[in-house]
Amino acid sequence: MKRQLIVFVLASIAPGPASAQSDGNAPLILELPASTRALGLGGAFVLSGATADGLFYNPALVNSARGFGIDVQRYRSTATLGTVAVARALGSGGLAIGVQVLSFSMLGGTVISVPDNAGALLQNGPIGASEFVAPLGYAQVIKGFRVGVAGKIIEQRIGNARDGTVALDIGIIRRFFGITWGISGQNVGRGLTTGTSSVSVPLPHRLTFGASTSSRPLGPLDVLAAAAVSRRRDGEIIPAGGIEISWWPVIGRTFTGRIGLRRVPGDGGSPVTFGVAFTSDTFTFEYALEEFDGPGASHRFGVRWR
Repeated sequence: MKRQLIVFVLASIAPGPASAQSDGNAPLILELPASTRALGLGGAFVLSGATADGLFYNPALVNSARGFGIDVQRYRSTATLGTVAVARALGSGGLAIGVQVLSFSMLGGTVISVPDNAGALLQNGPIGASEFVAPLGYAQVIKGFRVGVAGKIIEQRIGNARDGTVALDIGIIRRFFGITWGISGQNVGRGLTTGTSSVSVPLPHRLTFGASTSSRPLGPLDVLAAAAVSRRRDGEIIPAGGIEISWWPVIGRTFTGRIGLRRVPGDGGSPVTFGVAFTSDTFTFEYALEEFDGPGASHRFGVRWR
């Protein structure tokens, strides 16, 4: 079973023949942050965590994920990204559902004109557009491995035109030598054709290898590290990683600082990201900063309940 799943993940994102397709990817929402915590860590999700937004990174995380979360990210006054996710136990595994919505403006009226990077969302355009993703995932433990699968509905609107599709994510997670390791294949499905163009733009297939430590004491602090390497459909390799440092002066009250480092291909974004969080018992408030070249930055806020 394990070998079959790994082969499927690798094969599902391999480039194949296509007709009347663009060289770009769409929709952009599938390449934007889905977690405030992950953004603060350079885009690397903590595989040793158990929050519902893990559904957007590796569906195998759904097995242990519990709770509810809401995140909002603003790209100046020109674009807004919202994320909602909820997870609960189901039988011997876990079930999670999420929704992401991106609202922005653009210069052209076709799917080919959709911004191909987060930095472009800081620019205004005459045409309104929106993108929507709704994943549903299930995961359980199989022979010591956490295995998960998620199906998602994807919709894109440009002006008065729209198109939709469905896609599949699959993931595997296992803890070895005190480190949690994971692999996920994402966005396997047909592309989109939206607006006046008849060209189909493929989904941004992605294969990601990730690893993270558990929180470990260092004097009065707790330290955690996370890292990930993703291979995109175009062959681009994107490494990311970060460190999280927490301090709890009183039991049940934790202050956290995060710093991340990433490779940002061609969007003028800063390779460094920052984040902070405050946890009180079962409630967490989070913030992350993503800066771009020139004027403007993106601010992300999240609240989470367990």
